[in-house]
Amino acid sequence: SSGINAEYGMAVQLEYGDTVLYLSDIQTLIGKEFLSDNIISLFLEVLNDSSEKAFAVCPSIVQLMKMTDENNLRDMFGALELEKFDLVLFPVNDSRSLTSAQSGNHWSLLCYVKSEQTAYHIDSANSFNATDAKKIIEKLSVLIKTRVRGKTLCCSQQTNGHDCGVFVIYFCRQIVGQYLKDHRFDARTVQSALPAGYRKHLLEEVKVLQKRKL
Repeated sequence: SSGINAEYGMAVQLEYGDTVLYLSDIQTLIGKEFLSDNIISLFLEVLNDSSEKAFAVCPSIVQLMKMTDENNLRDMFGALELEKFDLVLFPVNDSRSLTSAQSGNHWSLLCYVKSEQTAYHIDSANSFNATDAKKIIEKLSVLIKTRVRGKTLCCSQQTNGHDCGVFVIYFCRQIVGQYLKDHRFDARTVQSALPAGYRKHLLEEVKVLQKRKL
């Protein structure tokens, strides 16, 4: 029975860009679940299709970048050409795994603003991921050959232990949406409260994407 359930959970539901979404991923949008990295990857890929000046790095690449020795960074991640974007968004996880962010306990967001040479850490649980964000800033500085300053940004806060990934998606959309409108980074965009029923809204968006792919 457990084998059948596991196989059922691995049924492919959607392929979008480099992201493959399984039933088990979609189930993390329902109820009080910690969002899977595939769900976050999906919405970041959709966001990347909306702008050539902003780029969201997928969770698995961010995790690998965080854990990679500085001497190997440019060989492994130079092809991303992060220096050419005005905004670069990094979903941050406190995982210590080399291959997956799924073993961690919390998601936050790091937003690099090229014009300011500053990376803003945006954390819906105060500064839970501050140490991990700092590591990514150090790696980013090496990768783009620029001394990147790190700053903590005041943002709306989660009131439970499971919505951190939802907040990351929301913050990314707020930041990029504002940038597309005004061509600037506005720190106030992450201070607005997470809209009610946002998880359900994301689930509905997945269903729309599924229909488009049929």
